[in-house]
Amino acid sequence: MAETLGDRIKRLRKERGLGLRETAAKVGISATFLSRVENNAEKAAPGEEVIRKLATVLGVEFDTLMQLAGRVAHDVVDVIKSDAGMPAFLRRARDEGISSEELMKLLDKSKKGKR
Repeated sequence: MAETLGDRIKRLRKERGLGLRETAAKVGISATFLSRVENNAEKAAPGEEVIRKLATVLGVEFDTLMQLAGRVAHDVVDVIKSDAGMPAFLRRARDEGISSEELMKLLDKSKKGKR
């Protein structure tokens, strides 16, 4: 079974030796809410700012937690909305089986070629 957002948060928190209350206080949420998230009892995933703070406290990539939460960051949504060709680009990359890692390598290669 794939790791859920709650599973990942709980695992990372424990790996870093952080208590539930300590982590919740650092993030600015209640320990009860964090417990519910970790135990997959919360119906909706935390909001973007809570996820951003959790990522910082746990030392993990923000986008990883957002993906596990099934959310897309506002800045990414803004990029997609601001360029009419972006949805078609993303669909084509998906249809052609090109991963985000491969796209990043292509961008890096392109950038190096322009110098």
